[in-house]
Amino acid sequence: MMSVEGETLENYYPGLADIAARQCLVYYAAISASVGEIALVEVESADDVQAVKDIFQARIDYQVGDETNPGGAWYPASIEGWKNNSRIVSNGNYVMLVAADGADDIVSAFNALFA
Repeated sequence: MMSVEGETLENYYPGLADIAARQCLVYYAAISASVGEIALVEVESADDVQAVKDIFQARIDYQVGDETNPGGAWYPASIEGWKNNSRIVSNGNYVMLVAADGADDIVSAFNALFA
């Protein structure tokens, strides 16, 4: 997986760089046919948690597409992967998006950090 930063981060997650964050790590699979993306953000203010979730949901929506616009994930299998294997979760000021096979296991591991 490759780190997403700078202009690419703004293109993939518009508005995320404008949110005050203590930590922001985004990684994606370098192969477009492969569904593999994880974004972890610790916001400074709990008031920003929903804004990050909305940005993450916009990323999923873009990748999946709709009846009139093809998904940004391009390939039918990739679009299905984004549709079925994407999760957004938060605990306190921490927000995570994961799009990958085994997303539920990753969510469980993330949630266990806060148990």
